[in-house]
Amino acid sequence: MLDEKDMKERILEKAEQMFLQFGYAKVTMEEIASGLGMSKKTLYKFFSSKENLVRELTNNRICNSEEQINKIWAEEGIDFVGKLKKMLDFIGKESSKSTGPLFEDIQKNIPDLWNIIREYKKIRNLKKAEDIFISGVENRVFRNDIGKDIILLMFTSAVQGIVNPETLSQLPYSENQAVEAIFKILFEGILTEEGRTKYTSYKNDDHEIKE
Repeated sequence: MLDEKDMKERILEKAEQMFLQFGYAKVTMEEIASGLGMSKKTLYKFFSSKENLVRELTNNRICNSEEQINKIWAEEGIDFVGKLKKMLDFIGKESSKSTGPLFEDIQKNIPDLWNIIREYKKIRNLKKAEDIFISGVENRVFRNDIGKDIILLMFTSAVQGIVNPETLSQLPYSENQAVEAIFKILFEGILTEEGRTKYTSYKNDDHEIKE
């Protein structure tokens, strides 16, 4: 027989599965209980309401996300570039889960919870960007002739200028896709290898002419 902690985790797991598939608004507590093979009365012993359930579910996802990112950075036997790639892959996968009917319903029906999610993602992205830039310079992966402050300013300006409802409504990108694109441009640039070679060549030619 499952203890209270395991039962609660089982409820959260089932609720998340149903919310992601059908949305928050369309799923009832009775349907969650039925899917778990328990009575609605038993379900209410663990969660007083559907909103209470989705709030705890959201809090757990935020805590798990932070834990996984910290594990990646603490992993031994992998260099900085490998950790960076793993972290960006993880954030990309997590971001892809933050779309769909569940989050649309949260935005409409529980706006304060939606603001918590958005604020967490904003703070996480900014804090991780700062950590990445500092570590990148220390590990000689990123250039050290460009100040950290200007790079962070570029990142924050891009996020604030692009990742907002008004701007995104004019672009064929979701919020998560926009953030991923900003990271990609900052880390990889917009020039191809051929373009970078030509740009460097032209820049050197201009330098020689001026001298």
